Parts: sequence; structure tokens; C-alpha cells
Amino acid sequence: MTAPHYGCSTFCCMNLPLADALVFVREKTDRIEIVSEGFHDLFRYHEACHSVDARYSVHAPLSDINLASTNDRIRTAGLGVIDELCGICDSIHAETLVVHPGYFPWAYMQGISRDALLLSLDALSLIQREHDVRIAIENMGSWECLHFRQPDLLSDLAFHDIGFVLDVGHARLNNNLEEFARNGRPCHVHFHDNGGTNDDHAACGTGTIDFAALLPLLPVSASRIIECSDPASYEKSVEYLSAIEDPAYLIPDRW
Repeated sequence: MTAPHYGCSTFCCMNLPLADALVFVREKTDRIEIVSEGFHDLFRYHEACHSVDARYSVHAPLSDINLASTNDRIRTAGLGVIDELCGICDSIHAETLVVHPGYFPWAYMQGISRDALLLSLDALSLIQREHDVRIAIENMGSWECLHFRQPDLLSDLAFHDIGFVLDVGHARLNNNLEEFARNGRPCHVHFHDNGGTNDDHAACGTGTIDFAALLPLLPVSASRIIECSDPASYEKSVEYLSAIEDPAYLIPDRW
């Protein structure tokens, strides 16, 4: 069972070349999120996107970028990657570019690293003005070195007019999913499930997340991507979410 408003991340088929992955995912949905890593690196393989008619979003590289680095050379190099990737997003008409907020290597550097992240938000705000794609920052999982595990960054994102990506699995790991859903206004949502301890990226409905309680809290305008670790989990997630979702109870786009 498929539903057009639940897109699929290429995270479920990272072992396939991007051209093959796009064809494979397009058979399931017309909304595709490309994880720009490995075989799906858009700096190398973005031409494949022009052969598949789909609504795209892009996940910025998961490795080698730290927008909260206290080494300014590393931080600005990451911003350069994001800027160039925004140009690729424009060329494939991607609607959203998902970006991780970064991390700090030592606990005593958390405050300095956060200051560096805020400088990066200043830069991202300027980069976004030069492109058509919406830049959005994702809340992170349970590793203590990660920024944006709590909703504390939401006001800074709003101030900089940068979007917020609600990753429901990450928020579950930090026991603050309802707080994120109520206090944030996500423009983009990553759906997957877990047992509350590991970032399993399991099929929705197979873990401990109360999706029936979550769905009414999400803005209707938020694009939805299922980000599971295998294709079968995408199918299970769509079937489960479609069964419990009642559009009459969704919050209108008025927040």
C-alpha cells in the first residue's frame, strides 16, 4: 500500500547506484529524499536526477561536515559544501535541504561549539537567500556530543528563518517528541521507529512511538519522508501510518 504524501529516503537502498535507487524508489512514491553520501553523492551523480520525474528533497552529507566545529577552517569548509549543494538542489528543483547541526568533541567545549553553530546559522541564512531550496536543520539523536537534542535551538532557527526538520525517531530517543512536535513548526518530518534506546530506523508501528498521538500535532504543510533502513520497512510504515491517520484531526496550517 502506498500514499503519495509519504515520501521515501534513499537511506533504504544506499547500496544501489543513485540512478538505480531513484528508479527503485520512484516505483513506490513520487517524493524522494536523496542522502548525498557514497553512491548517492550528488556532487558526483546529480545528473541521474534529471532522468527521474519526482519531487526531491536532499539530505546533506552525514560525514565530514561539522557546522559547530570550533576549528573555523573546518566549519567554513562545511558551509562551502552546503552552499555548493544548494546550487545542485536548485538544478534538480529540490524543495528542502536537510542539514545536521554538528557536534562537539569534548564536554567542556559545548558552549564554544554552540557559539560556532550560531555563526553557521548566520551564514546559512545568507546562503539560503541566494537559492530556491529551503534549508532546514534536523534534531539529533541521543549521543551526548550532538547539538539540538533538545528544543533549545528552535527559537534560533526561527530568528534566522531557517527551517526545522522533526526527526521523530531521534526525538523519541531523547524522550521529548511531544515537546518538539508542540513547540516546533516543522517544515519537513522524518518518520521511523525505535525501541527508545537505539536509532534503529525501524518500520513505523514496530517500536515505541505513539504515532496516533503524533500525527495530529504535525502541520499539514510539512513534507513527510519515511527514513527506514530497508525497503520493506517503507512499505510497512506507509501501511501503518495510512491506517491510523484521519485527516479530519490534522492541525490546519495556521501555526
